[in-house]
This record gives sequence, C-alpha cells and structure tokens, in this order.
Amino acid sequence: MKQETLSSVVIGVIKQLRQFRLTELTVRNYEQYFKRLKSRAVENNQIYYTPELGRLFLSKDSVSRTSNEQSHVRYCYCLRCIRLIESYLRDGQIDISATKNKASYEIKSGSLRASLKAFSDAMDCKCLKFNTRDGYERLVKYFLLFIEDKGYASLAELQAGDVVCFIALICQEHYQPTSLGSHLPGLKMFLDSDEASRPFIRELPGKIQKKKAILEVYSDEEMERVAEYIGRADISSRNKAIYTLAIETGLRAVDICGIKLSDIDWEHDRISICQEKTGKPLTMPLRESFGNHIFDYLMNERPHIDSEHLFLRSHAPYAPLSTHAACYRIISEIIADAGIKQNGRISGTRMTRHTMASRQLRKGVPLPVISQSLGHANPNSTMRYISTDNERLAGLALPLPGKGSAR
Repeated sequence: MKQETLSSVVIGVIKQLRQFRLTELTVRNYEQYFKRLKSRAVENNQIYYTPELGRLFLSKDSVSRTSNEQSHVRYCYCLRCIRLIESYLRDGQIDISATKNKASYEIKSGSLRASLKAFSDAMDCKCLKFNTRDGYERLVKYFLLFIEDKGYASLAELQAGDVVCFIALICQEHYQPTSLGSHLPGLKMFLDSDEASRPFIRELPGKIQKKKAILEVYSDEEMERVAEYIGRADISSRNKAIYTLAIETGLRAVDICGIKLSDIDWEHDRISICQEKTGKPLTMPLRESFGNHIFDYLMNERPHIDSEHLFLRSHAPYAPLSTHAACYRIISEIIADAGIKQNGRISGTRMTRHTMASRQLRKGVPLPVISQSLGHANPNSTMRYISTDNERLAGLALPLPGKGSAR
C-alpha cells in the first residue's frame, strides 16, 4: 500500500467521489464517516491507514450509537468507506462498484439463523417474485439482528414491546414509514411461522397510511431543457437510452434493467417484455428516439460479453444492471446536469413514469390507452394521474344539468 497519511488519502477519495459525479449530499455523508475514521485514528495515535484501524472502525463501539443499538445501515456505510480507502491505496482508483452487503453483518445465533433459513425456504414454496422476496427477507434479517443485539438467542425470548420498538427503530434508521408498508407482510409471515413469535403479530401496525398527494411531474419546459441537453451532452449512449426509454414509455426501473437482446424486434420496430411486477406481457413501439441510442450503445459501447441482457454495467465485472438504484442514479444525474432542480420532488423512474402519464393525458390520450402503456394490472390505477393536471381535472368536472336541460 502507498505510504500516504490518512488525511491525504481521505482527500484523494473525496476528490474521486466527486469525479464520479455522486450527489453532493452523498459525498457529504461519506465525509462524516471519514471524519469518524480519522477520530478513531487519533484515538489510537495513528496517522496512516492500516487494516487494524479498519477493523477498529467496524467494531461495535464505532458503529453503534449506544451499547444497545447496532445499526446495520451504519455498518454498511463504514464498510463502504474502508473499501474506498483500500481500493484507493491499492490501485490509485476508488472502487464504487455495487456489492452485496447481506453477508457482511451476519446473525451469530444458530437458532435465529435457522429461523431465517426456514422462512427463506417457506418463501421458495410460495414462489414469490424476486423483489418481493428480497424485501421480505431483508426486513426479517434486520429484525433478527435487532433482537440478537438485545441479547436474545431464539424467538422464544421475545418480549412484549420488542416488535413495536423494532418498527420505530427501522423507520428511523432505514425505511420511510410509507415504504415499510410493502414489506410488513413479510415480517407478519415470519412471525406467524413460529409458535413462539406468533402472539407478537398483534404489535404490527394494521395499516400504514399512504399520503394521497397530487403526483409530481416534470413540466414541458423542463423536458425540453433535458432533451436539448441530451442532444449536445457527451454522455454514454446507454444512459441516453435508459433516460429516453423511461420518459417516453413510463417503464419501471426493474423492467428497463430486465430488457433482453431477444426482446427487441428490429424488423418490426417493437420491444416485447414480461413485466416483473404484474407478470403481464407488454409490447411497445421501438421509437427512433431511444432506438437510435440503443443501436449506438450496441455498436460502440456495450462490452463484448456473452449476456442476454441489453444494459450492462460500464465497469468490470460487466454484470447486467439489476437494481432500481442503477436507473435512479443515471436518470437523476441527467436531470441535474440539465439544470433541473428537484426542489424536494421524487426522482428516478417514479418521476419519469408520472411525467409520461401526465403528458399523454394532456394530449388527450384516453385513460385505458395510458393504462395499457404503463402496464397497469388494474386500469383504475391510472386514475391517480388525473391529479397531475388541474386543467384536465376542471374539464372532467361536468356542470350539473339545470331545469329543462336535454337528456
């Protein structure tokens, strides 16, 4: 490893994080963790990074706010910081590629591990979709880590209030209350699978109220600015294709990542997929706008590896894009670089999906057609997009007929 002081290494790592065009909020978050690492080094009279310092930084005392509360989220951030530093010292370049953090903070109790394994096997039998299963298993693992940190070695040691405390903590540490609601059925399924934990199902909230707000969209002026930026910007064809697909088709991130080479019918100018969320087939026209970007990507950028997926990571290992975060980052960076301010609005494919539906609605496209384009399993789901356009709402509010009106 290079002989650079820890302070010098941190400066180099932060500089490269900004070169990778991470958001300023993300960079500042890393800076806070690096500040903690440097404090740990001062406590141990060290001015250079060593593997021993890394292990101390990942210890329970460093990761936890108190002796009773370990945070898997903070542990992953600390682990990420160590990985950035070690890759910088080893190669002169930070490694920001995706990693699987599930195994980095393991359950020690054999009984609790067995409970998680039994739950995983039960989900196999139910043939749950990957994203559903992954969300359920992650929440259950957080719960088991929580009770293990309380000193429990099995579900038989659960006490009244434990589930309530866990829900309060996980909302503070990792989930927004509304997003937690989609994963709670998994925790309920887990608690119900064991006689010892079944009584504690009553501590789960019956329903987490979702906010019914007017959906946010990008304005036509903002979309024109982004289109102008994409036309002149020196960014990859892959990223242009992903953004244009998202804004013009309203595809979900999971479906964009899941597009296979065989799904594209160049002869008949169409793309046919099976939607991950609904399991329903969806065929859409291969428009020139994103079709040209896809073609340029295939001809000039896509790594020459044997993969059936269209979109691959741009750095080795060249695995398929597989997470919502990948699309979120690509779309968010394009929007930001085009000079569009989010101003607290959502981003990623949720925003492009809302915008696509709203624009079609304003053009007079019938709701059933929009519903089909979005791949809604329930056509009524599309009704919420009416709330994005006040003029359209006014048009739908028909006046009451007066006396003598024709019927």
